[in-house]
Amino acid sequence: MEIVCLDMEGTLTPEIWERVASNTGIEELGQTTRDIPSYEKLMDMRLQIMTEKGIMLSDVQEAAASLELLPGALDFVSNLRKNFQVVILSDTFHDIAKPLMKKLGFPFLLCHNLEINNDQIISYKLRHPKAKHQAISYFKQMGYRCFAAGDSHNDIQMFEIADKGFFINAPIKISSLHPEIDSFDSYNDLEEAILTNSIYVDHE
Repeated sequence: MEIVCLDMEGTLTPEIWERVASNTGIEELGQTTRDIPSYEKLMDMRLQIMTEKGIMLSDVQEAAASLELLPGALDFVSNLRKNFQVVILSDTFHDIAKPLMKKLGFPFLLCHNLEINNDQIISYKLRHPKAKHQAISYFKQMGYRCFAAGDSHNDIQMFEIADKGFFINAPIKISSLHPEIDSFDSYNDLEEAILTNSIYVDHE
């Protein structure tokens, strides 16, 4: 059996925090792991700004709910599920990702947890410092072959352990640093590449 592990934001959905920045007018909140590779540093910055500016969890949830999937993302995930198990490995949080998971048909999601008090995000708890790498490592220990696809610095950890990794929708400034990783801007081309690399799916 093979598992396809997909990043969420930038890969299947727009960046939630870019919408938060747009809604609040706080430009710094629009930074992502494309700008700050360390997710912990990124979240620490976000929480500091939210505390200072009075931005609440509900503001972030409203931003997430207002987003639509990237064009073609739903069909891509649905087609993959015909031949593979699909897991979303994301550096987001369950309290934030729910409306987008609904739009994706509720695939299996592994992400992080927030500590919340009266609509204020107090802190966050990461599943593991390299959660995406850890998840694929455990899948492989259980005998699964794993493919991985993402768009940013924090997805490199998936490619390091997956049987085959791919960039999708990645900025040139990131994909050019890793020329050994095949890079796509089309879900159809990415699906074709995954099928071609499968050892279980008949593909012509």
